[in-house]
Amino acid sequence: MIKLATYLENKIWYMLLFTVAVIPLEQEFTSFCVGVTFICAAIVAHVRGRGSQPCVLRPWQQGALYVLLAISAASIYFSMDRFLSFWNWVYVVGQYAALVFVLLRYASVVDSEKCLVNSDKCGADSEGLANAKLTTNNYSLITKNYKLFTNLPRPLQLIGAFLGVSLLVSVIGLAQKIFGVTAEGIWVDPKQFPDIKVRVFSTLVNPNILAGYLVLVIAYSTAFFNQTKEYKKWRLAFLGTGLLAALCLLYTYSRGNWVACAVMLLAFCVLFCRKAFIPILGGGAAVLATGGTAVLHRLASIQGGYGGDTSIALRMAYMKSTKWIIEEFPFGVGWYGYRFVYPTYNFYLADKSVIMYHCHNIFLNIWAELGVHGLLAFLVVWWGIFLPAAWRLAYHGRSLWLKAMGRGYVLATVGIIVGGLTDHVYFNTQMGLCFWTLGILTLICARMNENE
Repeated sequence: MIKLATYLENKIWYMLLFTVAVIPLEQEFTSFCVGVTFICAAIVAHVRGRGSQPCVLRPWQQGALYVLLAISAASIYFSMDRFLSFWNWVYVVGQYAALVFVLLRYASVVDSEKCLVNSDKCGADSEGLANAKLTTNNYSLITKNYKLFTNLPRPLQLIGAFLGVSLLVSVIGLAQKIFGVTAEGIWVDPKQFPDIKVRVFSTLVNPNILAGYLVLVIAYSTAFFNQTKEYKKWRLAFLGTGLLAALCLLYTYSRGNWVACAVMLLAFCVLFCRKAFIPILGGGAAVLATGGTAVLHRLASIQGGYGGDTSIALRMAYMKSTKWIIEEFPFGVGWYGYRFVYPTYNFYLADKSVIMYHCHNIFLNIWAELGVHGLLAFLVVWWGIFLPAAWRLAYHGRSLWLKAMGRGYVLATVGIIVGGLTDHVYFNTQMGLCFWTLGILTLICARMNENE
């Protein structure tokens, strides 16, 4: 058993890195990777114990997570279909908890002290983000890049995997725009928006979920672009990643996430870089020109100025129904229980056979399912990531990459809040895994920043 634990100990980090990379690509495969990685980590933890693993979470943060976990589990009792709610809870929350466990145990490790927190140069030989050079020519380009990547701090490697895979996701989305999407015509309303022939969704379930994911990519690309002014190659890489994601976001035609991205970039200008205001305005104008009349019509429909958009009217109807649900179920309708209770309060949707999984507002949805106590517990956990960790890192990070991690999460939080007012894309397991991964990485970086 000790030999097995020793073997797994050397492989789990690479399994975790691969798992984070595949999150946006395929949900079932991601679930398999999360499960296998957790089982391996659990075996090692059982054989070797905690060891010298650093404590990332403060006691109150750990307590808040346990309270939220307990509330979500107890809420199953109030569901109209406890069997399905229980198994959905096991499947979804089980993945969240498993990934958080592995991240806390392995993503906070600094390999042989190669990466100093208070330095922008990783490793004694200056192998890292700062100069990206090796002193020998005996390596191939792939080997050089591999050695460079593995010498980065582990949270930075995970963000690198997250942003690197986003390039593939964006390219697939743009390919769908160029070649057309024949299987997902249900996302297009030709009567209301005749100029829109295709809404891209790439590797994710639908255009709105893809758009929510791309907002996160743009947040971190912007933050790292801002913090790599002295390193032109890295700066161009982050710029390219952000622009590709922005172009793909444009063709999702997700109005709520367009607004979320715009507010997020405005927050970036106000909080971190006022000089970026004019370039961002210019980029926005270029995007509008690229999108043409289809984008203008889509934006005009937000206020009912084009075609009397029924999508917006339905969202308002969902929220009204949710308000009645909250009033009549003060303890919530249970985890995954919204879909079972909604038909009773469906006074607007003509097709009664359509399953409504959520109410298109992240805060109302959590309130409806977990009760006000569940919403408060969730907000405490989220606030515990945002203020003590992300906000402080954004302004007081001891290195450029730590500041970028903090600023990326601050911007992502703005995007999630604004986008979450009109859509709840985090009901999707892939997006939920992204949410908790980025949050835990922020907490890890904050603790690394404190411990120097």
